[in-house]
Amino acid sequence: MCPAATVLLLALQSAAAGTPPDDGEAQRWLQRVSEAATTLNYDGTFVYRNGDWMESMRIIHRADPRGSRARMVSLSGEAREVIRDANRVTCILPDSRSVLVSKSKPRGVTGFSVFSPRGAFTSHYALELRPGERVAGRDTRLLTVMPRDRFRYGYRLSVDEATGFLLKSELVDAEGRPLEQIVYTTLELPPSIPDALLEPSVSGEGYTWFLPGEPPPASRESDWQVGWVPPGFEMRDRATDPALVGRMPVEHLVYTDGLASVSVFIEHLDSAGERLEGLSRMGAVNAFGTMVDGFQVTAVGEVPGATVERIGRSVARR
Repeated sequence: MCPAATVLLLALQSAAAGTPPDDGEAQRWLQRVSEAATTLNYDGTFVYRNGDWMESMRIIHRADPRGSRARMVSLSGEAREVIRDANRVTCILPDSRSVLVSKSKPRGVTGFSVFSPRGAFTSHYALELRPGERVAGRDTRLLTVMPRDRFRYGYRLSVDEATGFLLKSELVDAEGRPLEQIVYTTLELPPSIPDALLEPSVSGEGYTWFLPGEPPPASRESDWQVGWVPPGFEMRDRATDPALVGRMPVEHLVYTDGLASVSVFIEHLDSAGERLEGLSRMGAVNAFGTMVDGFQVTAVGEVPGATVERIGRSVARR
């Protein structure tokens, strides 16, 4: 969603005789989900659950020749609005009178991870297509996306038959237990979205603004290297962003397999800096922290704890 909460929303047709379809058909539905999330106009409410934490949100999205734009508003819990366009994400936090701005990144099928289907995708996930349940009053198909190894989690995706829109998503562990869930309760698909619905309800005037740092020069190689990531993971993004902590610049590396993603943060700490050592977990998100030559290294992602620990321990200076 945005750094304060942090974090932020993405399969199908079964044969009548019950014969499971091939991976190619399931991949086409997965691609349909990705396209629906960016090409449809929609106004809906959904419930997001992560561990013991649950909140309700409204999302308004417009797709037109001027580009994709979305506004998300929390309906419960901490007040929050998120405005997203092709270039940046603006998170407005009225309770703390602050605004966090970051560059826009590709969204995943669930909205919280990068999604980019590639030829090797099925080397790491097994796909299966089944009849689905009704969600938000609409008929769905169920796509299960299960990992072929222990380094990532699986997904259960309930997709609107008529439009390909993702109405329900569950992130599940190796035993099939849900760790994170997004469920739409209402969904409208209007032919157009007025500008007024995409404008924030507060201007942010008088708030503290945290702006993104300049990206490192493309020609300069990072001073750090990640020695191990799971098979199929590639570096998708790299940035240096002082707004993440407000003290020292933080190097941020993002790795993805096309569905799951892991972030690696590297920050120089002074003697008074708060350190993170070992594993921690909040719902579906696992984090591992360690110190390397006076730098705090933190690996974070919606992957098993053993995965972020192995990634974090592999980070070293070049």
